[in-house]
Amino acid sequence: MNILIADDQKLLRESFKYIIENNSDIKVIGCVVNGKEAYDFCCKNTPDLILMDITMPVCNGTEATKLIKQNYPLIKVLILTASSNGDDVAEAISNGADGYIVKDISTDELILSIKSTAAGLGIIHKNVMNSIPVSTKNFRKGKSGEKEVLINGISVALSEKELKIISLIVDGYDNKQIGSVLFMAEGTVKNKITDIISKLQLKDRTQLAVFALKNKLMD
Repeated sequence: MNILIADDQKLLRESFKYIIENNSDIKVIGCVVNGKEAYDFCCKNTPDLILMDITMPVCNGTEATKLIKQNYPLIKVLILTASSNGDDVAEAISNGADGYIVKDISTDELILSIKSTAAGLGIIHKNVMNSIPVSTKNFRKGKSGEKEVLINGISVALSEKELKIISLIVDGYDNKQIGSVLFMAEGTVKNKITDIISKLQLKDRTQLAVFALKNKLMD
């Protein structure tokens, strides 16, 4: 796997490069100092994933993420930042980030987060989960075991099983693990998740996890 590191602090860029390349088979093919350089790099190269800081000069990480995902949707973007601010998390995910982790994680957690994000699993560090701003204006109770959310003014019902699947996604379970817990085939789980994401008009399971937390679907 080839990745790009975008961070305006030279010491951190070099430290992350050393940590990654000495603890995995991942190759760092470039290091840049701001979001504009990250985008320009993608115009000439094809990293599998970008390790993106948020606070950078010229063009910050969330702005760069939006630009990169619009033009190169197959490139994964994993936010790696010191900020655990809920608004930063929500903005990054809404701009297309595939994951969000903070800089106080361990080496093993960093490598696992990179590999999981590259594999398509939405990663949000547990330390920032509780900081995501909560919204209840789009939520109301449905039938027993169900919950309803308003999507563009339309009431969408989520069944008890769908809510359980969402809960397991928030907890970091992959499709195989969800299948084991709910006694479902992995392919069935995948189809269920696709249906949930579609009915809520979201892009992926990362946005689904953030949506669930903001709208208190786990209560």
